[in-house]
Amino acid sequence: MESYQKSSYPKKNSNYRGGYKKHYRGNNQQYRNNNKNFYNNYNNYYPPQYYNPYFQQEMYYRTEMYIYSKYRHLIDINQKNQDLSKKIDNNSQYFIIKSFSEEDVHKSIKYGVWSSSKNGNLTLSNAYKLSNEKGGNVYLFFSVNSSGRYIGLAKMKTPCDEKKSFEYWTQDNKWPGLFEVEWIFIKDVPFKEFKNIVITMRDGETKPITNARDTQEIPFEQAKIMVEIMEKYQNTNTILEHFEYYDLRQDNYEKNIMMMRNNQMNNNNNNNANNNNNANNNNNNNNANNNNNNSNVIGNNINNNDNDNKDGKNSENK
Repeated sequence: MESYQKSSYPKKNSNYRGGYKKHYRGNNQQYRNNNKNFYNNYNNYYPPQYYNPYFQQEMYYRTEMYIYSKYRHLIDINQKNQDLSKKIDNNSQYFIIKSFSEEDVHKSIKYGVWSSSKNGNLTLSNAYKLSNEKGGNVYLFFSVNSSGRYIGLAKMKTPCDEKKSFEYWTQDNKWPGLFEVEWIFIKDVPFKEFKNIVITMRDGETKPITNARDTQEIPFEQAKIMVEIMEKYQNTNTILEHFEYYDLRQDNYEKNIMMMRNNQMNNNNNNNANNNNNANNNNNNNNANNNNNNSNVIGNNINNNDNDNKDGKNSENK
């Protein structure tokens, strides 16, 4: 019978595992020692920041004063429409609006307009005409992509006019058409408040309402629950806090556009002036050449006449 050979693997308490641990710790310690200066410099450049409640209160006060001075009609907009869920007509329709940028929502609130994609505008226009005939309205729940919240509720006032356009969207010439909206609620309501609302999407799949895409219609019962949640939610943040920043951005953008247009007009005027000068110079040169040619012809005719007269006199003398 063959003798049993013991396993060649090291025992549990052998030097192999101990050596492995020491080797690992050594490398880790060496890494920290080599980067000790880096950590010290990092703490010097980026010191810990402390929360200042007074600064936060000052920012809230500044926002309120700015909105009160320039957008006074938005101060108590949420309180004015507090009982909307009790007044909604059964013939009204509801849709989700997904914006690529919060700055576009700022323009919508500021100017009372909106525009979606070509198919989205067609869907909303048809819904507006149908609801308007029955005495209802079309309500729009606004959300910015990847924001994790709804930022307000608006109502369509007109169908979409494809001939109109708006020049201040963040993506130029991408959103043809324009329709007017009236904002009803402006408040940030997180998606978690609507997690229990499930609808059937356009593609036939059943998903939470927070997964809906742009211009997705919401059934009446679920939409009514969403309106009740939005009007009862006690918000702490709104897009109005960023209005001063977005207004400054728009002012700078308009100034740049005006400068570009003025420069273009000046360039066109300079080009026209140069073209006129070149044309005048060419005309003057042509006139001078014509005058020279005429004088040469006249001179040649005089010389020919003189020669003929001389020849005549010579023949008479002979």
